[in-house]
Amino acid sequence: MQLGLVVQLVINGLLLGGVFALAALGLNVIFGVTRIVNLAHGQIIILTALTCATVFQRFNITPIEALPVALLGGAILGIVIERTLLQRLPEHAQSREWTSLLITFGVSYFLIGLSLAIFSGDFRSVAYLTDSWRLASVDFPKAQVLAFTLAILIAGVLGLFLRSTKVGRALRAASQNLDGARVCGIDISRMRTLSFALGCSIAAASGALLSMIYAYNPDTGSQFTLIAFSVVVLGGLGSYAGAIVGALLLGLAVSFVGFYGNTHLGSMMPYVVFILVLLFRPSGILGKPATT
Repeated sequence: MQLGLVVQLVINGLLLGGVFALAALGLNVIFGVTRIVNLAHGQIIILTALTCATVFQRFNITPIEALPVALLGGAILGIVIERTLLQRLPEHAQSREWTSLLITFGVSYFLIGLSLAIFSGDFRSVAYLTDSWRLASVDFPKAQVLAFTLAILIAGVLGLFLRSTKVGRALRAASQNLDGARVCGIDISRMRTLSFALGCSIAAASGALLSMIYAYNPDTGSQFTLIAFSVVVLGGLGSYAGAIVGALLLGLAVSFVGFYGNTHLGSMMPYVVFILVLLFRPSGILGKPATT
């Protein structure tokens, strides 16, 4: 096994994992506060990617230039979904979780139908920065390096927001103990809306970045939902650091298995990881085991 080849596969896996991390962080932010598993998460990613591809084709506006609009549009979509559909959910934990699954499942298929109506079922991608930088014998694809850098930057800004602002600390308190946060005077309804807006905004941002890396059509949203789920489960539900570690590990697995096996085996890795973690370590790498 050549060292240069191994280094190249590691670089490819880490670059891919950085964007996976951003997608998973959005899912984690939503689950942390609302305890809602957003089955429409991947479809929001793909809807944004399809929009970026169309805008790039017609107006030559790159996904990077469209990124601020994607962040804002995702936040607005999250607010609309939470306020109109999810705010009415029952407070009882089990009923809330089951009902939210059905609602977000329905939202996912609504977004698939909307995407098909607007963009058709053709596969698309953004042919932007298609060449690479070369250092020694290792290639650094420009689009993936840029997507990775922006994904890490957005994740860092999110981390600073959650740790250094009053609203961010309120979100973290609500994610750790809803009853305790409510006793301290935190508006839980507002925190739920904010978390959904943040999660959908981050999903939209990851869609803009992934638009330069993948080929996609409206039906591929479920694939990205599963990728985000796999990352969150691997890292540990509610653990932001775990989501980043899990995403990088999954990116490495996809890179190595895809090369030494084939592309189809590589695309199966999120499914394999998801099943194995649930079987052998349900709490994830950095998650806390459930107490009884």
